[in-house]
Amino acid sequence: MYHIALNKEKKRLIESLKLFSVRFVMAVSNSMLLFFQKLLFRKSDNPKKILIFRTGSLGDNLCAIPSMVAIKKKYPGAVIDILSNTGQSNLVSLKNLLDKNLYNSIIDYLGMEKKYLVKMLKGNKYDLVIQLPQTDAGFFRLLRDLFFFRYIAASGWGWQFSTVRFFRRTQEKFMLFPNETKRLADILESQGIAVDQQRYELNFTEEDHIVVRERMAERKLEAGKKNIALVVGAKRAQNRWSLANFKSVIEGIGNSYNFLIVGGPDDKDLAAPILSLPGVYDFCGSLTPMQSALLISRCVLTLSNDTGPMHLSYAVGTPVIALFSSRDFPGKWFPPESEKNKVFRTPGVSCSLCLSENCMNNICMQAIKTQAVIEAMKERL
Repeated sequence: MYHIALNKEKKRLIESLKLFSVRFVMAVSNSMLLFFQKLLFRKSDNPKKILIFRTGSLGDNLCAIPSMVAIKKKYPGAVIDILSNTGQSNLVSLKNLLDKNLYNSIIDYLGMEKKYLVKMLKGNKYDLVIQLPQTDAGFFRLLRDLFFFRYIAASGWGWQFSTVRFFRRTQEKFMLFPNETKRLADILESQGIAVDQQRYELNFTEEDHIVVRERMAERKLEAGKKNIALVVGAKRAQNRWSLANFKSVIEGIGNSYNFLIVGGPDDKDLAAPILSLPGVYDFCGSLTPMQSALLISRCVLTLSNDTGPMHLSYAVGTPVIALFSSRDFPGKWFPPESEKNKVFRTPGVSCSLCLSENCMNNICMQAIKTQAVIEAMKERL
């Protein structure tokens, strides 16, 4: 018994040291970033021209929108440009997602010559640069950005280090991570800018409304309580719950609801095994992200893997049951905490927090039980 107690105490001590190391690196990194920020930039109380820097795809951009809304509210008279790397022609770019009243222009530097980009940004004469950093941005990348943007503007803030990649299992066990929307909101609130984390101002056009109404009318679907959105795809294969499980959900909920499959063109083939089921309707690849959001807004509930339409769901106010693999830190990409939303993620898997891009056996997703998901759906229905 003495040896067992000793081993337990030793394990607790090791875990405490690991946790201390993570927090120490986080604190030192952010202290250094703050030091250079105060050293290089001056405060700007009334900027006339602002550059917001945010990279990423659909989910990344959606999580940043409440912060962008708050910046516009704080500086209503300022000209605001947004620097992004999604690609102008990409349907998930901020140009297609964000309400046009929130910005002056979106500068997409994907494929742009660096010298031209630097010259253009410098020539725009910004008073303030605000970086909304990616959650996985490394310290030296953030430091590089900080020095680069000092060349662009005399005032700036937003550089925050938030992901330590060692001792990940210890972090999973003992640390709580805010979701991405809240993390960005916390950065703004440290600068005295209040953020309404539920406020998503999206770029819906009249054409979007017409297309969605027509698509639903073609299938004799009404915008009401009888529709459930299903998102069976995901960019990473390891983030996908099996089609057999989605099939079981459809059968378990019963035929009193319509199931609308939402996703991109690549998801059509993936969803093929369940498209012939009664009450299942395929919208994969036939709608833009904004049109998909409108379709989801006409559903009573969304069941989704960890992918873009999951974020679209809570952005338009539709409750979401989100299915997460264990590859990434828990919480970081979760929907907002709410009685309406529910997250399934399997903790303590032998390979959790692998951060892998090529998992051929996603045991963490396999461990999410169909019956538990069905029960959670029925509670919300």
